Amino acid sequence: MNLFRLLQTLGKNPRRRLLRCAVISALSTTAVVAVVTYVAQKINETGKEFVDLPMAALFVAGVLLYMVYESRMIAQLAADIEEAIDRLRMQLIGRLRQADLWRLEHFGQSRLFGNITQSCKVISSNSQYLAQAVRSIVLIATILLYIATVSLIAFGLLTALLAVAAAAYYWLNRSLDEHQEELADQEGKLFECVSDLFDGFKEQRLCSARSRALGEAFGRLSNDTVTARSEVHRQTWQLFAFGKTTFNLMMGLVIFVVPIYSSSVSAELVKICAAVLFMTTPLFGLMQSLTVLRAAEAAAGRMITLEGELMALAEQGSGEPSESVPADFTEIRMEGLAFAFPAPTEEPPFTLGPLDVSIRRGEVIFVTGGNGSGKSTFIKLLTGLYHPERGRLTVDGVEISPARLADYRALVAPVFSDFHLFTRLYGLDKIDRIAAEDLLRWMEMERAAGFAQDRFTRIDLSTGQRKRLALIAALLETKPILILDEWAADQDSHFRKKFYREVLPELRRRGLTIIAVTHDDRYFDAADRRLHFEEGRLSERPAGVEAAG
Repeated sequence: MNLFRLLQTLGKNPRRRLLRCAVISALSTTAVVAVVTYVAQKINETGKEFVDLPMAALFVAGVLLYMVYESRMIAQLAADIEEAIDRLRMQLIGRLRQADLWRLEHFGQSRLFGNITQSCKVISSNSQYLAQAVRSIVLIATILLYIATVSLIAFGLLTALLAVAAAAYYWLNRSLDEHQEELADQEGKLFECVSDLFDGFKEQRLCSARSRALGEAFGRLSNDTVTARSEVHRQTWQLFAFGKTTFNLMMGLVIFVVPIYSSSVSAELVKICAAVLFMTTPLFGLMQSLTVLRAAEAAAGRMITLEGELMALAEQGSGEPSESVPADFTEIRMEGLAFAFPAPTEEPPFTLGPLDVSIRRGEVIFVTGGNGSGKSTFIKLLTGLYHPERGRLTVDGVEISPARLADYRALVAPVFSDFHLFTRLYGLDKIDRIAAEDLLRWMEMERAAGFAQDRFTRIDLSTGQRKRLALIAALLETKPILILDEWAADQDSHFRKKFYREVLPELRRRGLTIIAVTHDDRYFDAADRRLHFEEGRLSERPAGVEAAG
């Protein structure tokens, strides 16, 4: 089971504790059964009502032992499961942090989010059913052993019946799993249809034919979902009825069949029937547990599988000791750097480069070109987020090898076009409050947001304002290289002018090396150099001349 594989990450102790507690809990329950049937038989034989103090003490001891070890089993398993989940979750996060960006972009975020958050929740909320399932199995086994001490014939027949029932239950469960997968598929299609309605609301309102077809499609999918869900409900209750039928067959077996093969067993029928009655709770508990554990088992399997998949996404050199790169560099060079995007068969791939670029410290460089010309890919190659197919990236003649990537990236503070504004300023242990407040005023954001401890007080702002906060966060990192990808595109005309005529010159004066992707041709003169891209090819143009196209 995947849940046991999850516990295995903590070693053998959790499984041993679970089994030990389950055995003691089951034995104490079986002891209670034995005491009750023994005392009942004595009362029946003597016809006297009496209190057998040793038996009463044994009964109380059995009940207390059951209560203690049942509670301990549930509590300890819950703690072990949470620890195992946390360990696996941290491993997933660690592998995710070291993943190669290119591979991660093609992996899909929905699976990552679902497994790291939702799967953990499913396992955590249902972990107690694993303990219940283990205890139920052990208890059924111990009660059967107790029955064996009374009648080997009854033990053999009941064991055979339970084996046949377990095989049938397994087959019914597989059928239910298949129908649940079908239901999940139908619900996914229904959700996609609802998304089309919301995301394409304007389009469907402007076209009655599209609106009508969308409604008809939703109706068909809704009916299919109802049919699939009804079948799942039917088979679920069929399993419940199967369990009840199994119990009735066990009682019938004891009453009508066992006496045929053993005439001497009639005197022990009370003990056997009482034992079978006590088996009701673990039997139904096991069926309930297996039904609920199906979701937790699948969630644990997804998490374990995901860890292996994330291992395959690891960036080369991510686990190696880091080698240093001088922070007081003079020049960054791209020498014959080339990168190609995969393309369908018989279609030429989009290729960027080869690039031969020199970036000197303290320069303001504008990167221009049309959409899809290679600007953003150039930025990812420059920052080391994409790895070239050939060529070298060097700092003062030292090649940026996989072992030097982390130290090289530490020189860069970016604000990407698809930037993320973090809720906290991670990585900034001590924020210079005076510098932060000065930057807020400089970016004209002092009325919109402030600082509280290690975070901005507000980030639910317009895209342009959020970009200003992202730039403030980047500047607070005090790194020598600033990357700005289409930063000014969402600023109003006033602040756009301020950015090119005031902010950039001041940042240059402070010694920052700035690489900015931009389309603002009227401000090209604010750069020292301009790198222009066309269909993956790079050319350098005079900074004050408007870009072609």
